Amino acid sequence: MGTYISAVGFSSINKKRQWDILIDEVLKNSDKQLVTNHDEEHIFIEYYKEYGKGMGVVLRGLLDNDQDIDLETCDPYFEARYTVDIAEIEIEEEEDDYFYFAIYEDEQSGSEIVFQLQNIIEYLEIKGDKEVFIDGIKIVGLASKGTVILPVEKTDSDVEYENEQNEWKKELFKRARQGDEEAREILDMEAEEAADIIEERLQNEDFLSVIEGYFIPIDYLDATYSLLGTIQEVEIIENNQTKEKVYWMLVETIGMKIEVAINAKELVGNPMVGMRFMGMCWMQGTVIFS
Repeated sequence: MGTYISAVGFSSINKKRQWDILIDEVLKNSDKQLVTNHDEEHIFIEYYKEYGKGMGVVLRGLLDNDQDIDLETCDPYFEARYTVDIAEIEIEEEEDDYFYFAIYEDEQSGSEIVFQLQNIIEYLEIKGDKEVFIDGIKIVGLASKGTVILPVEKTDSDVEYENEQNEWKKELFKRARQGDEEAREILDMEAEEAADIIEERLQNEDFLSVIEGYFIPIDYLDATYSLLGTIQEVEIIENNQTKEKVYWMLVETIGMKIEVAINAKELVGNPMVGMRFMGMCWMQGTVIFS
């Protein structure tokens, strides 16, 4: 996912020589190495190097008996801060054995979300162990481009009503997952009514005035999403090598909260609490095992 390397403070890397220098540095000065058995002649290895608070680069590949390394991927990583509770999760492996994707249903919105698994070796070590439980997940979206836009104007009554509706829908989603057909039918009717209202309003109003937020998959297999939501928290993190600034944000959209990281050079506007963020994100994260 070289497109999103800028999200951890490397906006100028776009040539092979620059990639080679970065990879060589991570190999020689990694902060953490993880290994697990792959086959009789190879072990699967990960090299991590941090370049700022909770963000950096990870290399993955195979190490053979002669200590030769065959690198397969070089990805940015960002450590999410908040734990998301989930009812269940499915982890799928790509054919090349180096990409693992996790799929779960968000309890707040009922949306199915896909993210690239980051703690691959930890997962491989416990795979098949029936005594291991999942305590939650931590996910973050790395954005390549983004824009800060004005919020939708709402009164205190609007906010109170919205919160009540979100709690009501959360309970309906829970019942629907348990097989309650009545709850599923109510959710379907609510979705149809909301779509009709939006369609009518769009005839006379601007799209961004009508739609407060969305989280739409762009490429299911690549775990990329188009995101629009309200900024709830903001922090600036500096890449200690390039000195580039990265914004970490907590964004609320359609009843759920998504963490986002984006290079300040890639963001149009000044992110502040209460404003909205709009951009495209590559979702990655870790599953918390116990």
